[in-house]
Amino acid sequence: MVALRQYAPAPGLPPSFLWEADTLWERSAWRIRVSDQLLGAFRQIVADLPLDKEFFEHYAHGRIALPGLQELADGIRQELQDGSGVVWLKGPPASGFTEAQMKFFFLVVGEAMGNTIGNYGRLYDVKDQGGSHKKERIPVSQTRATTGFHTDSSAHNTMPDIVALLCVQPAPTGGDSLVVSAAAIHEELRKAHPEVLALLYREFIRDVVTPGVGRTREALLNNRFPVFSQGLYGPGVSFRYMRYWIEKGHQEAGLALGDEEMAALDSLDTLLSLPRFAAQFRLEAGDHVWVNNHLVAHNRTGYEDDPRAPRHLVRMWIST
Repeated sequence: MVALRQYAPAPGLPPSFLWEADTLWERSAWRIRVSDQLLGAFRQIVADLPLDKEFFEHYAHGRIALPGLQELADGIRQELQDGSGVVWLKGPPASGFTEAQMKFFFLVVGEAMGNTIGNYGRLYDVKDQGGSHKKERIPVSQTRATTGFHTDSSAHNTMPDIVALLCVQPAPTGGDSLVVSAAAIHEELRKAHPEVLALLYREFIRDVVTPGVGRTREALLNNRFPVFSQGLYGPGVSFRYMRYWIEKGHQEAGLALGDEEMAALDSLDTLLSLPRFAAQFRLEAGDHVWVNNHLVAHNRTGYEDDPRAPRHLVRMWIST
């Protein structure tokens, strides 16, 4: 018999993260535009670089001297760690830079903030591959399926501190970014449904889909952790959630979720999807979104694709 551990809810969360959609838009610090000076310096440097697969794999922070880069990276990181937890960056536009150059700028900013996590590769293409995560053991990011609000990684021992996305090609219709403060959801539950919050501090089993993690029943049973926790992944509160992998993990382990647990997840999903909490914006080619993977959940709206120019984002996981 597996004993699913119950943790005590955190007494409080950082006030800067307690935003709703309207109050996030009232702030300006989370919307950043790369300066013309930095873009000009990058254009000069990148023109002579061989941006092939080998170069991307072996690039290390500091290999190029780019004035203003560290200040930009430090500003993003500060907003992620001490501000709202999300940054919308207007990066090198597709009209003036190649896809490889946009990807490289994305990488150099990420490397200036921390260490890239390579389970899926340093830069991972997020686009529809025509499969189904319900029929194959593939990430939802390789499909057009609706993910619901979630954080990245279903593996207990793989926890990106920062998740970043570069837009290479937006969908012609839809595919907008959505972000929610998990801290605000936490405090709403504390106020209105403390019994639900307590349940979300109980361990849940997650299916194992992250590359490099074996998938046996023992691995499944060991891959259990709460939706909300404090101190498991650093000193603060962490929110780790994608409902499908929780339900699938319990199913594969032969330990079905009870009615009380299902009702708690229903309550969580209801709050996450409320327009009151979810801020929506549209990434154009060259834009980035950076999120604190501990306290900000993300999602996207449905979209219609163009087969001649399919929606294409690039994802990066960073450990700080």
